[in-house]
Amino acid sequence: METTTRGDAGTVQAGRRRHGRGRRWTVLGAGALAAAGLLSACSGTSSASNSVTKSAASPAPVTVHLATVILTGGMTSNSGWPIYQPADFTVPKGATVDMTIYNYDDGTAPLPSSMAMYAKATGVSDLTEGGQTVTTVAAAQVSHTWTVPQLGINVPLGVAPAAAANGAKQPLVVTFSFKATKSGTFTWKCMAPCGSGSDGMSGAMATMGSMEGQLTVA
Repeated sequence: METTTRGDAGTVQAGRRRHGRGRRWTVLGAGALAAAGLLSACSGTSSASNSVTKSAASPAPVTVHLATVILTGGMTSNSGWPIYQPADFTVPKGATVDMTIYNYDDGTAPLPSSMAMYAKATGVSDLTEGGQTVTTVAAAQVSHTWTVPQLGINVPLGVAPAAAANGAKQPLVVTFSFKATKSGTFTWKCMAPCGSGSDGMSGAMATMGSMEGQLTVA
């Protein structure tokens, strides 16, 4: 049988998109094939031998769909504290992970020159932002990143579109894929200085469940 898992970004606020409800796993089972034996006779004496051959198909590839939403502090009534919601994810080892991030933050957190490497996508494929294929985001236009250092994954995120005149916000939709080949629990981080403090690296940036979380591959 086959398995597919969907992550759920949850409800974000009125007018916000709901994504990925439900879970589905897919596993392809294997059947067995048996062959009957051969009966032969020689000089009035009979003998029988049985041979059984079994074959098993390899499990079908598993694709997992995850989604998360980046909310601004103004959307959560916690000024200056943007968050990823949800922040923790679990996927099976060997799965292809298709991930969607809905970024509602229309403010930038420019990368300093010492962190300019986080403006380039690494460890993922098929990265799109706002429907356009990208490989980098200008360092001055980075809003957040989704970075898993131990897996070599880095996804720079651009800013969301400006809010409409009536205050309605639309997200920047970011999609990408990666292969979960290494078992373990890994901490992902936002590497853009979007938090508090003189360097923007405190507050939400240093808080698990806000601009940090965990990716478990099991």
